[in-house]
Amino acid sequence: MAAQPLLFTVEFRRKMAQLSQEQRQEWLASLAARVRGASGGGGAAAIRDPFVAQELREVARGCRLSLVDNVEKQLGPFAPVHLRALLEVPRERFVRSEDLERSADDAPLQLDDPGLATISAPHAYLLSYRLLELEPGDSMVELGTGSGYGSALAAFVVGPRGRVLTFEIDGELAAWARSTLEDQPNVTVMHADAMTSAPFWGGAGKVVATFALDALPVAWLDALPEGGRLVAPVGGAERDQRLVRIVRERGRIVRSEHGAVRYVRNRSTR
Repeated sequence: MAAQPLLFTVEFRRKMAQLSQEQRQEWLASLAARVRGASGGGGAAAIRDPFVAQELREVARGCRLSLVDNVEKQLGPFAPVHLRALLEVPRERFVRSEDLERSADDAPLQLDDPGLATISAPHAYLLSYRLLELEPGDSMVELGTGSGYGSALAAFVVGPRGRVLTFEIDGELAAWARSTLEDQPNVTVMHADAMTSAPFWGGAGKVVATFALDALPVAWLDALPEGGRLVAPVGGAERDQRLVRIVRERGRIVRSEHGAVRYVRNRSTR
C-alpha cells in the first residue's frame, strides 16, 4: 500500500474553509474518538501515526478559524500576530484527551479532575497579551504554566528573538508542559512556586499571571524594570476578580483595571 501523504496542501485548507463550523466540529469529534482509542487516552501528544497527527492538527486548525473571527469581532482589535498565534498554535495538544473535540471552543477546560488547574479560554490569553503589548523580540515571564498553551502562544508572538520563562508549581503539570513545549527552543519551563520566582525573572519586561491572587506580591512589583508591565487577575472572591495591569513609569507603579475575569485561585501557600 502506498504511503499516505504527510503534507496537507493549500487546497486542503481551502476545502476546510468551505465546510460549515458544524461539519468541521463533527470531523474533529470523529478524530478525537479515533485518537482516544489508538493512544489509550494519552491525547494528541501520544499519537504515533504521523498522518493521523497531521490530520488532527489541520482539522483542529480549521475549527479555530471561527474562533479567531469571533474573538476579533467580539473583543478586538488585536495585533495580527496575536490572532495568528490563536490560529496556528495547536490547542488540541494542550488539553486532556477527553476534551480534544472541545479544543477549539472559546472556553476554559480542566487540566485535572478536581479543577484546581485549567487551560484558560483562548480569548483570555489575548486580552492579557494585548495589555502587555507583547510583541516580537520580547522577554516574557509567565506565572502558572498549566499544560503550556499560554507559553506556546507567547512563544509564537515573541518569535525566535524573544524568550518565555514560565513557572509551574505542580510537578505533573510542569512535566506535561515540558513535553508539549519540547519543540519550542525559546521557552523554559521551571517547576517552582511562581510566588517566589521574582529573583529569577532576569529583568523581563513583560509578566503575566494565570491564576488569581488576593493582592499582588511586593516582590513582583519590585522586580519590574522601568517600562515593565505585569498583568494579573486580582480579587478575593471569584466573582470579584478584575484583570489588573501594572506599569512601572518613571520609577512609579501605575495600576489600572480592565474588566471582570474568572481564573483559578493561587495554589501556593506563600
